[in-house]
Amino acid sequence: MKTILVTGASRGIGLEWTRQCLERGHRLLATCRNPSDSKPLSALRESHADLLNILPLDVEDEGSVTRLFSELDEGNESIDVLFNNAGVIDWHGMLDVSAESAQKIYKVNVVGALLVLRAAIPCLRRSANPLVVNVSSRLGSIELRGNTQLGGAIGYQCSKAALNMLTKQASIDLAPFGITVLSQSPGWVRTDMGGSKAKFSVEESVTSMLEHLEDAGPSLNGKFLGEDGAELSW
Repeated sequence: MKTILVTGASRGIGLEWTRQCLERGHRLLATCRNPSDSKPLSALRESHADLLNILPLDVEDEGSVTRLFSELDEGNESIDVLFNNAGVIDWHGMLDVSAESAQKIYKVNVVGALLVLRAAIPCLRRSANPLVVNVSSRLGSIELRGNTQLGGAIGYQCSKAALNMLTKQASIDLAPFGITVLSQSPGWVRTDMGGSKAKFSVEESVTSMLEHLEDAGPSLNGKFLGEDGAELSW
């Protein structure tokens, strides 16, 4: 049994990740901004009361991040997997996106991920095989621009490219602590973010992601993977 902390666990990929990990017998620390408002998480807690803790966390708020991880550290908590999933999107292209929206996306998708990862280090170091999964996207691949979907979501694309750099640098900085850090794209998923025309259901995406992370360790440190486990170009 692993202890897994999930950000953005109230819906979409984060919620399904929580559900499937519970079904696999893992212990979950599921975080979201307003736990009392998440009926799906509450329902999971009723059926997995011994394995699921629902905790408040707003990744935009450094104080919120500090409070949560200080409490976990003081409780001598060990985290085996950090699923850094919280994120937002705006589908506007370069000519239309507002500065306010671009800043919001960067603050959540990059700065929020950095704050959580950094604050989680003491708990991760208590694990025998700690893993950090930064949820990225093929839209963040510079190499793939021009070869796949074109245009739109410029703020999101830039934020995921920046998140990939965070992954790469963190994989170097945290290697001495035995912490594996990787980026993984869930694919194009039918969520509120991905839309109804996306390729994968949430269940299909998360199932594939988990299967290819089952034995993740140092050999995957600093990698950028797809939902199918294949390595993606930066």
